[in-house]
Amino acid sequence: MFEATIGAVSLFLLLGGVRADTAAPPADAAPQLQISRLSGRLEVRLDDRGVADARKLPFLPPGAVVRVLEGTATFDSDYHATVRAGQGDTFQFTVVEPEGSRSGALRVAAREGWPKALEVSVGDQKFRLKRGGSVLITAAWPGEMTVRSEGRGVQLAPGSIAKDGSILAGARRMASGETVTVVVPEIMGFDSDAINAGSMIVSKAKDGAVVVQAGRAAETAARLRDADARRFISVWPVVSQRTAEVILEKYGPPDVAIADRLVWYDNGAWKITTVYRDPREHLDVLEQTIGYTVPQEKMGAVASLDLALRLSRDNRALSAVSESEETNILALNLADEVIGGKKSPEAARAFYLKTVLQWNAGKSSPYMKELRFR
Repeated sequence: MFEATIGAVSLFLLLGGVRADTAAPPADAAPQLQISRLSGRLEVRLDDRGVADARKLPFLPPGAVVRVLEGTATFDSDYHATVRAGQGDTFQFTVVEPEGSRSGALRVAAREGWPKALEVSVGDQKFRLKRGGSVLITAAWPGEMTVRSEGRGVQLAPGSIAKDGSILAGARRMASGETVTVVVPEIMGFDSDAINAGSMIVSKAKDGAVVVQAGRAAETAARLRDADARRFISVWPVVSQRTAEVILEKYGPPDVAIADRLVWYDNGAWKITTVYRDPREHLDVLEQTIGYTVPQEKMGAVASLDLALRLSRDNRALSAVSESEETNILALNLADEVIGGKKSPEAARAFYLKTVLQWNAGKSSPYMKELRFR
């Protein structure tokens, strides 16, 4: 592990923190959507009630209507878009075929009911879809995607960019036809692997729909990781044990469970979450990482915060290390405000100490609930 310290900011290589893109699809290829993660069951049917072809799974056919029956599911597109859906959420996936010099496009539309957790991410930008809302995602230029809002059921998630370029702390409804340009990797391709055949059980319903269930192999592996994690933490120090229990309760079994740490990938807002057996600094056992680039001229200001922030060697990921997820969120929110010039390092540090004291006394703060920036 490479590590060089600049004040309180350590530069380190996050192994596995940045996933390489797959090969670019042909320029004349229509966008695709695949099932990448599944916990529970989902239903796939065609809009015209025709029979869905199970042989093409985990790739979804254009026109497919997907309903999550149990648990949660994640779907990835080769257009750098990710759909996350929870139980009861229903959406339709359609494509616009490329023609001549015109790029292809994919559309995700919320259908039926009132989705509770349907979220579409393009790059680092998140869009929330409710019934009647849809987004059209188009490759505008290498390294850029445009997302067009359709209907009245689309929101920009907290931390998004307003029309005037300012950062919004809360979600706002997008106007129908409003377009947002998002920076993405230049190479087109899937950012995640598709779920493998051994991880799903496929059956057909009488009406032609296909039901996909998390396979026994995947369920067994998750149960084993959960059992290993709980066995390991049973002999950990009290502080790290309690932190691990909180994260397990919130995010489920870890992706990696070994004697001295538990690791989750792509959980919630985080690229990586790690709970360590032994504290790193003081009571700091929880490390959480986001995608973030710190301008060179701002590194000294971030270091002077003295909040155990760490920047990856390639300057594409920023981590916070503390005793809880709330204090990690607080540290990253303040680092972003220092980088953006909204607070001085001294003011941010004082705000951090005051907010933590109030939190310990039972008073919450918006700065500790969610990341307030893109």
